[in-house]
Amino acid sequence: MLDGNNRLLAQELVDAILFFNSKGWSPATSTNYSVRSENRNEYIISRSGVDKNKFTLSDLILINKDGEILDNFKGVGIKSSAETEIHTALYKKYPEVNCVLHTHSLLGTMLSHTHLAEGVLRFKDLEIIKGLSGNETHEMEEILPIVANSQEMPVILNDMDKYFKKYPHLHGFLIAGHGLYTWGKDIPSTKRHIETFEFLFECYDFMRRT
Repeated sequence: MLDGNNRLLAQELVDAILFFNSKGWSPATSTNYSVRSENRNEYIISRSGVDKNKFTLSDLILINKDGEILDNFKGVGIKSSAETEIHTALYKKYPEVNCVLHTHSLLGTMLSHTHLAEGVLRFKDLEIIKGLSGNETHEMEEILPIVANSQEMPVILNDMDKYFKKYPHLHGFLIAGHGLYTWGKDIPSTKRHIETFEFLFECYDFMRRT
């Protein structure tokens, strides 16, 4: 059971998950979410296979830095997402990051599918870009990489490596035909990143149709 500050973090994460579900960004038990616990080498993460419309505190589990479920959270049918390795890799890469969120919106899925060959989505001159941490003006270009989907997480992470090196200030990436990953210093800022990117997807889709 999560207690102390971990319980507060867990409740904040559950609230964000239910919000994303209300937006239609977590269909069919998809998506996964995590926050760094009080112990910086442990992470609170959503367990796999749960309908996010019914998600509760009991659906969060605690894992170590290697993605292994801690003993107190093990049980029949309880497992971490197949994409847990992406979460742990992002925490390792960005020590300042304390939250990683992954959604499956309709537009995020389709744009990532149709623009995979281009490798990135580019957003510029839109005020909402300032919703991404560190962006102080709309007069800039925000890059969102797209990598091919795979059942093997090391393949996805390896494909992302060139983008991490080329663009040191990324806020997220898309997995083609799959969804969005983003991260931040805490749950509120990372939730804001999800909302910002989802709005940018809507703008991008609307502009290409007009």
